[in-house]
Amino acid sequence: MISFLRFHLAKVSLILISTLILSSCSSIKTETKRTDINDVIFMPHQKIERELAEKGGSFLGDIFGNNKGRNSNSKEIQISVNPHLWKASLEVLSSTMPLASVDSNSGIIITDWYSLKKKNNERVKITVLVNSIDLRADGVKVSIFKQIKNANTWNDAKVNPNIVANLERKIIRQAGLLANASN
Repeated sequence: MISFLRFHLAKVSLILISTLILSSCSSIKTETKRTDINDVIFMPHQKIERELAEKGGSFLGDIFGNNKGRNSNSKEIQISVNPHLWKASLEVLSSTMPLASVDSNSGIIITDWYSLKKKNNERVKITVLVNSIDLRADGVKVSIFKQIKNANTWNDAKVNPNIVANLERKIIRQAGLLANASN
């Protein structure tokens, strides 16, 4: 009987001590900040993308000026690269290849792997870096990656440097046409 009382007294003491500890914690002032869903979706460096999502625009539409019917007193979106080089790069690449990544802040466009001319054993991937705010011939850097499939394994292959230079010239020529058309 005495051991039974000691056991229950120990349980009651433990409950009482726990209650005192928990009640003393309630006097600590804590502030719970409500988080916006956009804080979870967008990283801090994605300010432009977040603003576009909040005002309901399309990213490419804002860059190229296709969203004319929207509120005229909304903020202007500025990209850190030449808009003519940027648009020309997008037009040239997206007309033939699927785009995997487009980032106007860094000026990088990356295509997905793509097989040309029904050659299932060859594929290419193109990366374009628009690195100038001015419309200049050296404002675009193109890299082409080529792979050939041998025995179910993709192996890197060399790309003719003339193909890279021709693609850069095509983008610059298109950017010049866009700049002339806008003036």
